[in-house]
Amino acid sequence: MIRLFVAGYPREATKEDLLALFSRFGATAETITFPRDRRARRKKGYAYVVVLDERMAEEAIKTFHLLEIDGKQLTVKRADERPPKRPRRR
Repeated sequence: MIRLFVAGYPREATKEDLLALFSRFGATAETITFPRDRRARRKKGYAYVVVLDERMAEEAIKTFHLLEIDGKQLTVKRADERPPKRPRRR
């Protein structure tokens, strides 16, 4: 499974909107996440989409990177590896 970073979609976009784009690459509703600002609880303006494999990831990037939707260009690229989580202070 390959994790993709997706930004530049319209603010009102939903999980279903991204699913409509990425489902042919193996994405499911469970593999699409919208990170939120912890304080304001608003979407941060980007999403992560998990696709099935390397070939599907490359095809999704070729298909959607710089695609214009509602006057905005999508940015689609391989997501950076997650840094290890820091322990929370108590």
